[in-house]
Amino acid sequence: MKLPYQAQADEEPPPFLGTWERVYGAIVIYLAMLIVLFYAFSAIFTPPPSK
Repeated sequence: MKLPYQAQADEEPPPFLGTWERVYGAIVIYLAMLIVLFYAFSAIFTPPPSK
């Protein structure tokens, strides 16, 4: 048995991108891009090993 406020919350669409799956996908892509960006930044700006 659903309470009235639960039924309303289940039907509420996300504020952007249309579906929650798209929102979660966008977040995963954003986080993957951040990981790649930080890896590239650390690879470029890490000083060479000293001998």
